[in-house]
Amino acid sequence: MIDRSDPRRADDSFVDAARHAAESCYVVYAGSDALLAPSLPIAPASVPECVVAKLGVDTADSVFLGLLDGVAWFAIDVAGLPEEARAPLLGFGRFVALGPIQDPIDGEAWSLLAQARALLAWNARTQYCSACGAPTEMRDAGYVRACPSPACGVLHFPRTDPAVIVRVTHEDRCLLARQPAYRPGLRSIVAGFVEPGESLEDAVRREVKEEVGLDLATLSYVGSQPWPFPTSLMVGFVAESVGDEIRVDGREIESAEWMTRDAVRRETQSGALVLASAKSIARRLIDDWLNADEDLGAAPPNQG
Repeated sequence: MIDRSDPRRADDSFVDAARHAAESCYVVYAGSDALLAPSLPIAPASVPECVVAKLGVDTADSVFLGLLDGVAWFAIDVAGLPEEARAPLLGFGRFVALGPIQDPIDGEAWSLLAQARALLAWNARTQYCSACGAPTEMRDAGYVRACPSPACGVLHFPRTDPAVIVRVTHEDRCLLARQPAYRPGLRSIVAGFVEPGESLEDAVRREVKEEVGLDLATLSYVGSQPWPFPTSLMVGFVAESVGDEIRVDGREIESAEWMTRDAVRRETQSGALVLASAKSIARRLIDDWLNADEDLGAAPPNQG
């Protein structure tokens, strides 16, 4: 696992030297598309500094991700380069949108991709101070942006947007719901962003009540997953509902139904039902239920 090396971020001499060190590696994005290695399991391509240096991008805009076996890793966005200028990168992999990927992704690789995406997106969106409008300056290798105005001087820090996701069951059935934007056949579990002033548990109960009209009898934390679209953290729960009368809101959710394990297996095999991608915590929560022992009260293993 990469050592994020917090103390190193503020060491400008270290960061500047590491950006140009021959052994340093770069995770490369083109906007929301990541340069992924061609082999499995899915992982970011490891692009050496010498290749990045020849692209014509300013490595001063790169963000420091940390140290892996003593090697410094950075992330850089090449979206501003024309496609022909990116050609040298294609020898290391291909640019892929993370959202449509259906395959499982190792947790450490996913964390690195999420860290890189979040920091690059945040730095791109925080070019100006939200307090006074002055251009900001990158500090701490991409983890702080500072307003240089003597009258302001505000420091801006990256944010993470927490969202909750919950597998709701009632007796031997699991609630699977569909949003209007989903591709044909796809159903998943209830999710939503945490609102100001809410605990995670309060957010779960509110989202389930708002979207499908159910009250929850029990609620347990399972685990979390960074979600790089671009700065979310998905916090997973499992819950048992008080009753089984579903009332969809017709806005966030267009349909929802209780399904048995046999029905889920049968409809996924026939293609009538599509589940969330294997890389997602949603799918892990569903698979935990599908593969559970007869003791339905047993909590699934922690996914953290």
